[in-house]
Amino acid sequence: MPVALLITFETSQADHILTQLRAFKEREFDRNPPRGFLRSSVEDKDGKVIFRSEWQDDDALEYIRDSAPFEACLDLCDIYADSRKDEKIGID
Repeated sequence: MPVALLITFETSQADHILTQLRAFKEREFDRNPPRGFLRSSVEDKDGKVIFRSEWQDDDALEYIRDSAPFEACLDLCDIYADSRKDEKIGID
């Protein structure tokens, strides 16, 4: 079953987080999509940065969540975030 990972950062420094996420998206998803990747988006709404990625199944999502580039990107984003919420949802 396809799944989506929503990562929401609440921040007063959205530019830093947007820069990190857009660079990661381009480098890791757009140029050389990993196994099971469907699509992703990054948006800034009312002091929140929302990073959404969609995957064919849980295994594909967990594979990228364990990758060093993904963890490093999120660590850099966490520096500028006031809070972070990760949510996995099923999609049709």
